[in-house]
Amino acid sequence: MFFSTLSTLDSEPVQWKQCKTFGGSMDQVLDAQFGNSHSSLKLTVAYSNGIVKVYEILDPMDLKNWQLQAELQNVTDSVTKFGKASCLSASISWNPQRSDTFPASFLLGLNSDTPQLNSPKVWEFDQDHQRWLPVAELADHDDKGDQVYAVAWAPNIGRPYELMSVATLKSISIWQMASDPDIDGRLSVEKVATFPCHNNQVWQMEWDMSGMTLATTGSDGRVKLWQSNLNGVWHEQAIIEPTT
Repeated sequence: MFFSTLSTLDSEPVQWKQCKTFGGSMDQVLDAQFGNSHSSLKLTVAYSNGIVKVYEILDPMDLKNWQLQAELQNVTDSVTKFGKASCLSASISWNPQRSDTFPASFLLGLNSDTPQLNSPKVWEFDQDHQRWLPVAELADHDDKGDQVYAVAWAPNIGRPYELMSVATLKSISIWQMASDPDIDGRLSVEKVATFPCHNNQVWQMEWDMSGMTLATTGSDGRVKLWQSNLNGVWHEQAIIEPTT
């Protein structure tokens, strides 16, 4: 459902009205995230059956006219299709950089019973062919089936590469992704750091506005802050303990 505010007098409380409802699916919504492009407002919705839908609206002020732009599964090629999956959770993180020169893109990871859907993949909108394509996969060969708990795309202030974080049952990892695609349209990636999890499961990750500090939280009740030094070596900067 979408809600927007109604104009009221300064002395009156803010009122909200329902603008749009997406219906027709009996599956649960696991995550929904807005993303901006230079020409429209987009919304990615991940469902418990493993299906991901991308909606688009050209006029952000008119929230009634959302259109389904794409329906996809989180696989590395557009030919492979799987039956109905069972997903416990999903994590979506849009590229926070908004520019006319960069296509709209988001990072997606799943926690499902279908290993091929789980590994985090970067999806990018191909403007020429009006379609979404997977352009990178953030997983080592032996870890591609690992269930993903959270992903986060870091803001980029002048870096020649993109920075992203991935949390699985095994670890938290930091990845660098090239900005320019190769001849096949793929973006090269490199894992630059690996951290231990929060005693089992990571619940959420968030980058600061500069994209230099990562905050993680999990089942141990702690918040951990991670940074890299001038040599690019990542380390635990601080721990915020739970209060009693």
